[in-house]
Amino acid sequence: MSRGPRILSNSGIYHLISRGIDKMDIFVDDYDYEFFLESLNRFANEENAEVHCYCLMDNHYHLLIKTNNLESPARLMKRINVKYAMYFNRKYERLGPLFQERYKSECIEDDEYYMTVFRYILRNPVKAGIVADPFEYKWSSAHELESGYTCFTNISYICSIVSKKEAIRFIKERTDEVCADVSEGARYASDRTAKRVFESKYTDNVLMDVRFFDDEHKLDVINMLRSDKCSIRQISRLTGIPRGIIKRLTRVS
Repeated sequence: MSRGPRILSNSGIYHLISRGIDKMDIFVDDYDYEFFLESLNRFANEENAEVHCYCLMDNHYHLLIKTNNLESPARLMKRINVKYAMYFNRKYERLGPLFQERYKSECIEDDEYYMTVFRYILRNPVKAGIVADPFEYKWSSAHELESGYTCFTNISYICSIVSKKEAIRFIKERTDEVCADVSEGARYASDRTAKRVFESKYTDNVLMDVRFFDDEHKLDVINMLRSDKCSIRQISRLTGIPRGIIKRLTRVS
């Protein structure tokens, strides 16, 4: 069934989200994050889109943007994802799509919900258990709001709603609010988490050595990673075991 057209925001403000295909990690080292942010800055300028805040996680990212051009959100996301996928695939010698086919888009139509989404985006690393304070996370725009020194984010809109001090206090508040996100259906661990789980148990083995385990020991590894919410595709990527073998072994068990 074909998907309907995206809903357009009357305010021109959008919450945009894109994740790695099969929830795979899209950022591996610091330079990956930096390359993405450089591309975001460049393309946002070219599309006349204001970036109000951002948060880059291991396997997905959030943007809060404002634009008067109805086509800008789609063009911006396409240009960023295509550019970054080309960079990532070349660097890590991989083929195929990097991002989930369709990014998520949420319209922001009033200041109250704008504040809610702003906080939700910047508290993603807290929600994921990476940091206790959203302003400690390196790869979000929280530090730009706190310092007032912005590289390319526009904090004037949020500061027109509340003072910077009030905004910081608001973002620090714990909340159970839910906005648009990438978590649909079964929740899987990130590749980085899955790798840590593997290495914590098999410290004397290189990941690719799992291919040469006998079926019984392969199944031990597979079941351990499955119990930690790793998908079959993730397990295959991490261990080198073909998906067909993983499915056969898990059916037998």
